[in-house]
Amino acid sequence: MRGLDHIRQARGDSCGAHPEGRCPGSREEGSRLDQVAVERGPYLLSCWVWCGRVGRPAWGARGRELFVRLLSRGLCLAAVLFALAAQSTAVNAEPLHDSLLAAVNAYRASRGLATVVASPTLQAAAQFMADDVAQHGPPVIPHRSTDGRTARQRMTDAGYPVGEAFTSEIIAWGASGVDGAMRLWLNSPPHRAELNDGRYRAAGLGVACSGAFPCVWVVTFGSVVDAVYAAPDYHAAFYAESPFPTVAPGQTADWVIAFTNTGNTSWDLSKATAARLGTWTPQDAPSMLATPAWIAANRPAEQTTTWVGPGQQAWFRIQLQAPTAPGVYRLHLRPVIDGVEWLEDVGAYVDVTVR
Repeated sequence: MRGLDHIRQARGDSCGAHPEGRCPGSREEGSRLDQVAVERGPYLLSCWVWCGRVGRPAWGARGRELFVRLLSRGLCLAAVLFALAAQSTAVNAEPLHDSLLAAVNAYRASRGLATVVASPTLQAAAQFMADDVAQHGPPVIPHRSTDGRTARQRMTDAGYPVGEAFTSEIIAWGASGVDGAMRLWLNSPPHRAELNDGRYRAAGLGVACSGAFPCVWVVTFGSVVDAVYAAPDYHAAFYAESPFPTVAPGQTADWVIAFTNTGNTSWDLSKATAARLGTWTPQDAPSMLATPAWIAANRPAEQTTTWVGPGQQAWFRIQLQAPTAPGVYRLHLRPVIDGVEWLEDVGAYVDVTVR
């Protein structure tokens, strides 16, 4: 604690950057999140403050003129960046949350420290700040969101017991991946100190990749495990389907069906928890309608998007091979997370009319 106090007094005050306090009650310590991003990020952001040193312009007539010119150019640059941000495409954050938590825990484990578990309340506070920075740019006052709240206030509002816990928040922007964000923090002594604090047992991860920066990364730490995420729970409900196909003998046709993820866990191709369609009635029986496009003779298709969160829809495109004999051929289907469980049997099927 004394060492960090020294950092705050010797560097934090001179740099003007204070991450949120770590002690129960209230305290703010020196952080270089903003300076790290400014100095190491890919964008030219104007800042007169440098970590460990204070560099101030000489104020006079020429100094004021220089400041006005720089400010004008900075505003123009900001306008361009935020125009580009408006055109950017948001990236689903949940897989990045998991990757960031894994990276933090891998580093802590390598240092002989306890790993941290994901806290829903800290997660809400971290994600709010990530979205805020992505939308509005770096905070004018370090760790102060545009609604005026500090990190501890955001944690409190999210339901985390800040009065009973040591807490902190670290932020980085300009890194396109988890490894880049970790490098920014580990190359900054105050942020590295937070990652090395053995008192922390819980964390929230915030990631936003829809603004002017490649991604904004936020980790909120707490020494109290207030809540943990519920165990994975997989469920599905029928959402929509295309008309049943009618084809000539021997031809192929595509048919589409969609299911809503009604569980509490994402369907993720990258984690082997993807939703697939399996043949049903009888279960796992090979189908005469199968084509080489199928995953297997009893697995017609898997979700067409990489990640499907709770409440979102997964679409499945099934290629069907018509037999040579005319008739109506029915294929019963049921969603499944292979290696985990079959999801609800909603009576899904497709009739292929051959004539």
